[in-house]
Amino acid sequence: MPKETVIALAIGFVRKDVAAGMLIPLGLSARQMFIAATLLAASFPCIATFVVLLKELGIRDFIKSVSIMLAAGLILGAVLNFSLLR
Repeated sequence: MPKETVIALAIGFVRKDVAAGMLIPLGLSARQMFIAATLLAASFPCIATFVVLLKELGIRDFIKSVSIMLAAGLILGAVLNFSLLR
């Protein structure tokens, strides 16, 4: 993935719909767009969800939950990247 996609994926933390729109002008290939959109959909929920998770789970379980989300996103991205080789 080009480094420009990092900004769009980071914006996805606040607004997923805006982040998806930010991917379009980057001129990504179909493979890159598929991986970026899948990661965006499967990774971090919005910030409001994090606030609720923190409130409901407590700090310790919240950190576990965020760690699982990060690991799942990295694994999903790697699997998609290697399985969709040209």
